[in-house]
Amino acid sequence: MKDWRWGRRLLGAGLILVALAFAVPMGLNAVGAAWTGAHRLPPADAIFVLGGESREGDRVRHAADLFKRGLAPLLVLSGTPLGFRTHEADVMRRHAEFLGVPPARVLTVKHDSDSTREEAGVVVPILKRRGLKEVILVTANYHTARAKRIFERAAGPDGPRFLASPVDDGLFKPEGWWMRRRYAKTFVYEAIKTVWSAVEVD
Repeated sequence: MKDWRWGRRLLGAGLILVALAFAVPMGLNAVGAAWTGAHRLPPADAIFVLGGESREGDRVRHAADLFKRGLAPLLVLSGTPLGFRTHEADVMRRHAEFLGVPPARVLTVKHDSDSTREEAGVVVPILKRRGLKEVILVTANYHTARAKRIFERAAGPDGPRFLASPVDDGLFKPEGWWMRRRYAKTFVYEAIKTVWSAVEVD
């Protein structure tokens, strides 16, 4: 009788471990996917590329592709100083023009912000003054959800409305992110920034 009870307990423990083996990765994948959610992209008033571009120019390349698909007539490029007489926004503009975006369709926004919230404080008033209502927001996939929340908060009820179009810059993949140091490191950094942006006050 005792052996039968132990066998049942071992079987139960085994089933729990099997369930956890499936549930935990699914839960971790879901957390990663929550950061990288993309929207269906109807035609918009502008495509906005956040600063912090990768060395390969992934964000501008992605935004230029959206522009060429006719999703918006204006490309807004935001950036900070890179060094002596070099500005990220200017580098992004040259890249966009090299990819075929007409110079007249590019607007650069230069600033010296230290955070996404500060960047939103600079960029959103410019978008509002231009009367833009629908804006496609282009940033790294792990940054998409937080950036969208911050920009929508800065825009307020009058808009503009932001539609996310995430970019894979090689630093994060939502599937199995905890199994690679690079992706796990990005996850931890973004988690800290997400918590900070939630409690940050003016």
